[in-house]
Amino acid sequence: MMGFLFCLLRYDLIHFHSNTFYLPFQLDIKIAKFLKKKVIIQYWGSDVIQTDIAQKYTLIGENALFEVYPLLNNEKKRKYLRKIQNLVDKSVVGDYSLLVYSPDSHVIRQAIDLSKFDYIGVSPNKEEILIVHAPTKRDLKGTSYIIAAIEKLKSEAFPITFRLVENLSHDEAIMIYKGADIVIDGIVQGPYGILAIECMALGKPVLDYINEAFIEYYPDLPIVNTNPDNLYDNVRFLLENPEIRVELGRAGRKYVELNHDAGIIAAQLMELYNNL
Repeated sequence: MMGFLFCLLRYDLIHFHSNTFYLPFQLDIKIAKFLKKKVIIQYWGSDVIQTDIAQKYTLIGENALFEVYPLLNNEKKRKYLRKIQNLVDKSVVGDYSLLVYSPDSHVIRQAIDLSKFDYIGVSPNKEEILIVHAPTKRDLKGTSYIIAAIEKLKSEAFPITFRLVENLSHDEAIMIYKGADIVIDGIVQGPYGILAIECMALGKPVLDYINEAFIEYYPDLPIVNTNPDNLYDNVRFLLENPEIRVELGRAGRKYVELNHDAGIIAAQLMELYNNL
C-alpha cells in the first residue's frame, strides 16, 4: 500500500494490471485521477472473460467453462467493466481475442525477454519424438483429447515419448520444452498464450486452437490450428514430416521476434503512454 502511495506522488501515469486494486470502490483510480494522473488498466483473461460470450468462441465444455467463469457473474462483470472504462484514460487487453469481451480496449500483446530464450529448434533426424503438453487446468486445454490421440498414435507404432508437464517450476518446465519436438498447448480455448510464445521462441512447432473469428488478427502465425477433431491428423502429419517441424520451429521464432519481443512491446506501451 505504501508503495502505491509513493507511486501516486512520484509518477504521472499509473498502469494497473487486472481489475484488482488496493482500495475498495476503485478509490485507487479515483485518487489517481483527482491528482491529475493518467490511468491505464490492462486485462489479461479471466478478469474480463464472460461465460456467455466465451461459449461462442471456445470449445470448452460447459461445466468446465462455468466452473472457471461463473455464469451468474456475466452481467455483474459487464457492469463493473463499464464502470472502470468510464474512470480510466485507456483500457488495454493482452490479446486480440479479448476484444470481444472489452471492445473499447487497445491491444498490447504479451511480451517475452528473448535474451532468456535461445533458439534451439528441432532435429529432423531424431528416432524418438518427444511430444510435450503442459496444462494449467486440463479441462481448459483439452488434455483428455490429447492423451487419447497420443495413445492411438503409440498403438500404431509411432516412436513417441509423451511428457505431461504439471506441478513443476517454470525453470524445470523450460528445460523440458527445450528438448521437445512437438508442443501441444491447448485445443479447446485458444488462441495462444505464454507457453506457446516461449516454445515458439525456442524454435518448437506448436499446436493450438485458433477460432476462425480471430484468424485475421494473426496472418503470419505459424501455429498449427488444432481442435479435438483434427488433433490426431495434425500430430500424425508432423510425425511423418520432420522437415515441416523444422520449418515451423524457425517460423515460430521469427514470429515471436516480430510480435512479442519485450523491446517491441515496450515501444508500443511508450507510444500509448505518450498519446494519452
